[in-house]
Amino acid sequence: MKKVSLDTWIQLLGMVGLLGGLVFVGLELQQSQRIAVATQIQGRNQMMPNYLLAPLEGQLTAVSLRAPRPHEELSENELLIREQLVLHRSLTITNAWQQYSLGLLTDDAWNVPAERARACTTTARRGSGLLQASHHRLLNMQKVIGLRYSAN
Repeated sequence: MKKVSLDTWIQLLGMVGLLGGLVFVGLELQQSQRIAVATQIQGRNQMMPNYLLAPLEGQLTAVSLRAPRPHEELSENELLIREQLVLHRSLTITNAWQQYSLGLLTDDAWNVPAERARACTTTARRGSGLLQASHHRLLNMQKVIGLRYSAN
Protein backbone atom coordinates (compact mmCIF):
# COMPACT_ATOMS: atom_id res chain seq x y z
CA MET A 1 0.00 0.00 0.00
CA LYS A 2 1.32 3.37 -1.02
CA LYS A 3 1.75 6.04 1.63
CA VAL A 4 0.00 9.36 0.98
CA SER A 5 2.35 12.30 1.34
CA LEU A 6 1.81 15.14 3.78
CA ASP A 7 1.56 17.54 0.83
CA THR A 8 -1.48 15.64 -0.53
CA TRP A 9 -3.20 15.77 2.87
CA ILE A 10 -2.60 19.51 3.10
CA GLN A 11 -4.07 20.04 -0.38
CA LEU A 12 -7.12 17.93 0.54
CA LEU A 13 -7.70 19.93 3.73
CA GLY A 14 -7.31 23.15 1.75
CA MET A 15 -9.97 22.06 -0.76
CA VAL A 16 -12.34 21.03 2.04
CA GLY A 17 -11.80 24.42 3.68
CA LEU A 18 -12.43 26.16 0.38
CA LEU A 19 -15.69 24.25 -0.15
CA GLY A 20 -16.77 25.02 3.42
CA GLY A 21 -16.08 28.71 2.79
CA LEU A 22 -18.14 28.69 -0.39
CA VAL A 23 -21.07 27.05 1.39
CA PHE A 24 -20.82 29.68 4.14
CA VAL A 25 -20.78 32.53 1.59
CA GLY A 26 -23.81 30.99 -0.15
CA LEU A 27 -25.73 30.86 3.14
CA GLU A 28 -24.78 34.46 3.90
CA LEU A 29 -26.03 35.57 0.47
CA GLN A 30 -29.30 33.71 0.99
CA GLN A 31 -29.79 35.37 4.39
CA SER A 32 -28.99 38.81 2.96
CA GLN A 33 -31.50 38.29 0.16
CA ARG A 34 -34.17 37.21 2.65
CA ILE A 35 -33.55 40.32 4.76
CA ALA A 36 -33.66 42.55 1.65
CA VAL A 37 -36.98 41.02 0.57
CA ALA A 38 -38.41 41.49 4.06
CA THR A 39 -37.26 45.12 4.11
CA GLN A 40 -38.94 45.72 0.76
CA ILE A 41 -42.17 44.06 1.94
CA GLN A 42 -42.18 46.08 5.14
CA GLY A 43 -41.55 49.31 3.23
CA ARG A 44 -44.50 48.62 0.95
CA ASN A 45 -46.68 47.58 3.86
CA GLN A 46 -45.77 50.72 5.82
CA MET A 47 -47.04 53.07 3.10
CA MET A 48 -50.65 51.96 3.53
CA PRO A 49 -50.78 52.30 7.34
CA ASN A 50 -49.30 55.78 7.01
CA TYR A 51 -52.11 56.63 4.61
CA LEU A 52 -54.72 55.09 6.91
CA LEU A 53 -53.47 56.72 10.10
CA ALA A 54 -52.88 60.23 8.76
CA PRO A 55 -56.56 61.28 9.05
CA LEU A 56 -56.68 59.90 12.60
CA GLU A 57 -53.92 62.11 13.99
CA GLY A 58 -55.35 64.21 16.80
CA GLN A 59 -58.59 62.18 16.90
CA LEU A 60 -59.35 61.40 20.52
CA THR A 61 -62.30 59.35 19.29
CA ALA A 62 -59.81 56.83 17.88
CA VAL A 63 -58.44 56.26 21.38
CA SER A 64 -61.92 55.70 22.80
CA LEU A 65 -62.60 53.04 20.15
CA ARG A 66 -59.79 50.80 21.35
CA ALA A 67 -62.18 49.12 23.75
CA PRO A 68 -64.75 46.92 22.02
CA ARG A 69 -68.18 48.50 21.75
CA PRO A 70 -71.25 47.14 20.00
CA HIS A 71 -71.42 48.16 16.37
CA GLU A 72 -74.96 49.49 16.78
CA GLU A 73 -73.90 52.03 19.42
CA LEU A 74 -71.34 53.75 17.19
CA SER A 75 -72.01 56.96 15.28
CA GLU A 76 -71.22 57.23 11.58
CA ASN A 77 -67.98 59.07 12.36
CA GLU A 78 -66.97 56.43 14.92
CA LEU A 79 -67.69 53.68 12.40
CA LEU A 80 -65.39 55.34 9.87
CA ILE A 81 -62.66 55.64 12.46
CA ARG A 82 -63.12 52.02 13.52
CA GLU A 83 -62.84 50.93 9.88
CA GLN A 84 -59.52 52.76 9.59
CA LEU A 85 -58.27 51.12 12.78
CA VAL A 86 -59.34 47.63 11.68
CA LEU A 87 -57.68 48.12 8.29
CA HIS A 88 -54.49 49.28 9.99
CA ARG A 89 -54.50 46.30 12.34
CA SER A 90 -55.05 43.87 9.50
CA LEU A 91 -52.13 45.39 7.58
CA THR A 92 -49.77 45.17 10.54
CA ILE A 93 -50.79 41.56 11.12
CA THR A 94 -50.22 40.81 7.44
CA ASN A 95 -46.76 42.38 7.65
CA ALA A 96 -45.94 40.28 10.71
CA TRP A 97 -47.18 37.14 8.93
CA GLN A 98 -45.01 37.87 5.90
CA GLN A 99 -41.95 38.35 8.10
CA TYR A 100 -42.76 35.21 10.08
CA SER A 101 -43.17 33.14 6.93
CA LEU A 102 -39.73 34.38 5.76
CA GLY A 103 -38.26 33.12 9.02
CA LEU A 104 -37.46 36.59 10.37
CA LEU A 105 -39.78 36.38 13.40
CA THR A 106 -39.53 33.75 16.09
CA ASP A 107 -42.58 31.77 17.17
CA ASP A 108 -42.78 33.85 20.36
CA ALA A 109 -42.66 37.11 18.41
CA TRP A 110 -45.32 35.82 15.99
CA ASN A 111 -47.68 34.79 18.81
CA VAL A 112 -48.38 38.46 19.67
CA PRO A 113 -49.80 39.46 16.24
CA ALA A 114 -51.45 36.03 15.91
CA GLU A 115 -53.38 36.63 19.12
CA ARG A 116 -54.18 40.15 17.92
CA ALA A 117 -55.62 38.65 14.73
CA ARG A 118 -57.83 36.35 16.75
CA ALA A 119 -59.01 39.26 18.91
CA CYS A 120 -59.70 41.42 15.84
CA THR A 121 -61.88 38.78 14.26
CA THR A 122 -64.08 38.71 17.34
CA THR A 123 -64.47 42.51 17.49
CA ALA A 124 -64.91 43.19 13.76
CA ARG A 125 -68.65 43.32 13.15
CA ARG A 126 -70.54 43.50 9.92
CA GLY A 127 -70.75 47.08 8.76
CA SER A 128 -69.88 48.89 5.58
CA GLY A 129 -68.14 47.17 2.69
CA LEU A 130 -64.73 48.39 3.86
CA LEU A 131 -65.15 46.91 7.34
CA GLN A 132 -66.49 43.68 5.88
CA ALA A 133 -63.45 43.39 3.60
CA SER A 134 -61.13 43.89 6.57
CA HIS A 135 -63.10 41.38 8.58
CA HIS A 136 -62.83 38.79 5.80
CA ARG A 137 -59.11 39.50 5.46
CA LEU A 138 -58.66 38.87 9.18
CA LEU A 139 -60.72 35.69 9.00
CA ASN A 140 -58.53 34.43 6.17
CA MET A 141 -55.47 35.31 8.23
CA GLN A 142 -56.94 33.38 11.14
CA LYS A 143 -57.33 30.32 8.90
CA VAL A 144 -53.68 30.60 7.89
CA ILE A 145 -52.67 31.01 11.53
CA GLY A 146 -54.63 27.90 12.47
CA LEU A 147 -52.96 25.92 9.69
CA ARG A 148 -49.55 27.16 10.75
CA TYR A 149 -50.13 26.23 14.40
CA SER A 150 -51.44 22.78 13.55
CA ALA A 151 -48.35 22.13 11.42
CA ASN A 152 -46.03 22.81 14.38
